[in-house]
Amino acid sequence: MNKKLMIILTLCLCLISGGAIADSDFLKQFKNDYSTLDLDLLNNDIETAEIKDFVYQKDVATFTFKEGTIYLLRYVKGRPTTAIFLGQGHAKIDVPIPAERIGLLKVSGDSLVDENFELLFMRMGDDFDLKIKEKFDFTVTQLEWKDFTITKEAQGEFFFKPNIHHTNDNYFQLLRSIYERSDDGYFWVDFNRYVFSFDPNRPEEVEVAYEYQGGDFLTTTASAFQRIEKNITENSQLSDIQYCATSLSKHGNMVMGGNDGRRIESCEGILEFEINNDSLKFFPAFLQYNLNLDSILLDGQQVDFIRRKTFKFIGIILPEYFYKGDIVKLSFWYEGTNFDHFMPYLENPVPCLYSFNFTIPKGCNYYMPGMSEVTLLDKKHEQFSVSSPLQYNNFFFHVYNGGVEDTIGIISDPGLTLNFLPVKHIKKRVPCYIAHDKYRQSVTDAFNYFAAQFGPPPNTFVEYIVPEGFQSMPGLIKVPQIACVTEGGWEALGGIDLVSGNSVVRQWMGSTMRPATNREKWIMDVLPEYLTLMFLQSNQEPAKYYTNLYSRRDSLYTAQERGRDIPLISGPRVNALTNEEDPSDYIRSVQSNKGVWIMHMLRFLMYDLENQSEQDFIVFLRKLYLMVNNKLFTNVDFIALAEKYYGGSLDSFFDQWFYNVDFPQFKVEYTIESRDGQYFIPVSIMTKGVGSNYQMPVIMRVTNKNGNSLFLREVVKAGSNNFELGPFANEPKELIFNEFFSVLSRDKINKK
Repeated sequence: MNKKLMIILTLCLCLISGGAIADSDFLKQFKNDYSTLDLDLLNNDIETAEIKDFVYQKDVATFTFKEGTIYLLRYVKGRPTTAIFLGQGHAKIDVPIPAERIGLLKVSGDSLVDENFELLFMRMGDDFDLKIKEKFDFTVTQLEWKDFTITKEAQGEFFFKPNIHHTNDNYFQLLRSIYERSDDGYFWVDFNRYVFSFDPNRPEEVEVAYEYQGGDFLTTTASAFQRIEKNITENSQLSDIQYCATSLSKHGNMVMGGNDGRRIESCEGILEFEINNDSLKFFPAFLQYNLNLDSILLDGQQVDFIRRKTFKFIGIILPEYFYKGDIVKLSFWYEGTNFDHFMPYLENPVPCLYSFNFTIPKGCNYYMPGMSEVTLLDKKHEQFSVSSPLQYNNFFFHVYNGGVEDTIGIISDPGLTLNFLPVKHIKKRVPCYIAHDKYRQSVTDAFNYFAAQFGPPPNTFVEYIVPEGFQSMPGLIKVPQIACVTEGGWEALGGIDLVSGNSVVRQWMGSTMRPATNREKWIMDVLPEYLTLMFLQSNQEPAKYYTNLYSRRDSLYTAQERGRDIPLISGPRVNALTNEEDPSDYIRSVQSNKGVWIMHMLRFLMYDLENQSEQDFIVFLRKLYLMVNNKLFTNVDFIALAEKYYGGSLDSFFDQWFYNVDFPQFKVEYTIESRDGQYFIPVSIMTKGVGSNYQMPVIMRVTNKNGNSLFLREVVKAGSNNFELGPFANEPKELIFNEFFSVLSRDKINKK
């Protein structure tokens, strides 16, 4: 065996052996304190006091303990980390940002919290204990069984315990605050069906959550925002988020193996990042849960970390404090079977540069952008490197275990060769198999359509089309050739074009997009989905476009009726209101469905009725493509660009569709009248279901008995609207209200 490879494999086996490097004394103590946070509440000494008229302010929340008993429990570094209050109290929480108040309203039924409570369960890493001890005398005792039972039934412990559905490990977040204890520290309370939490180490420190349905195993985060002293009170400020660190580059030294070449035998994933906080020692990173992390190194020295099984979250403890502007480079050593998301990452979604060195089994074929030539390492192994000037928010690759037929090359309109990679183990007799001619034609048509709109894909010279796999990225188009989309409802929605269009357009609107925060991630899904509908409209019957819109509209109707429609600005939380165990609960697509409708409505806001042209919208899309791939963009940037090509303010539009919820119900009545040899159409519209400030231009079409049509646009406001269309020289036959479905609404039209 090659000596270099032997050294690599020996080092990897050593690091993955699971105990090759012993825990430091600090980590042993940290793990012991971590276990204390889960200590059973019974049979342990606690401190208790009778308290009265004690008020505790934590950011936007005020807790008034009118009268009752408080218990202090679970001591770390000589101070309690848990508290239980039984008695009479009151909680008031005022959410300062309009869109986040709407989120709280939709989830909990009220836009603020103003409630009495009889039990409050608390976790704290701040100075709550010191402040309450200043006013009341505590004695040492043990928690009585009846009080323990009341606490357990209230499920405060249950909702706090780390769960795979939590983004962060609550125990680690609390403990890091305890180790840096101050009056600004961690504070988490559960009362009634609410949870309020303040975590100074989250990007958005304040959250208000709610047990959406009785018996839920997880609370739903209804509102999330910055601490009050940052003075962020406007919807337009919601993307002003500072993450603790920003990724600068990622490099992987990969050793692949297994019978099919798909297993990561070992990987040194090197993550280089810049510190954004004033100081940083404890911080979160993430790695797919089915990748087994053995160790993390800094300058060749072991770094302490905590990671629960099945958790993506890694709580990292640096050996010393680093400060704002410092550059840190960590090496993560791991192995496993996931190579679709195979590199460690931070909370900050900002993309970065990627590079790799691959050692692979001889005979396996790997496909990804930026590959060097494959060279022979020894009789059983080959190697190659990967580097690209593009910044990616995620990097993917694909591997075949031999058996590859000759690549089928098709020249696209911009002159790039589309290399189709059919594989022998995909059987043509499988019911959902897409025939070669239909499959290749669909992919080629989609590529040509988007190339005509946006030009060649960014910095891509070779395009591989993979008939199986997960995600597309520049240079790698993954379109399943076995896809059950040729019959029934899928065929009506577009069939294979729906799949290929979405995969192909990610060459332009995909892993090179640069969202500034997680609140912009909706754009990363919505743009490919909406552009796919435009491809369908061009490549198939135009009705397929509207069939998709109707389907998405009906899903949004259902979401609204079930109280699951929260503002799009909420980011990933838009899709959180769902029952994952219920296969009929398809409201997970609220984010993409609402986003697609926003794009459709913008299209017809920019539509030139006089010339029946959508050139302004096409230019907007092209500028949007350049913006999202070449700069960090926020939702405010998206809005500003839309306003530029609309030619005016869109405040009312985005207030309704982006920062708010629900949609209008239009009750329309009209008549056709003749006066002085001309014709007029008096129109009465009652608009319900929206706020008093709602207004929206609506496209209408007037047809006459000669078969001619005239397009008009009228601004419709909340409440009562009365206006008259005309005069018309020829007698009108009909008024088509909301032509092109220019507004997402429920319409009732009555001709008197």
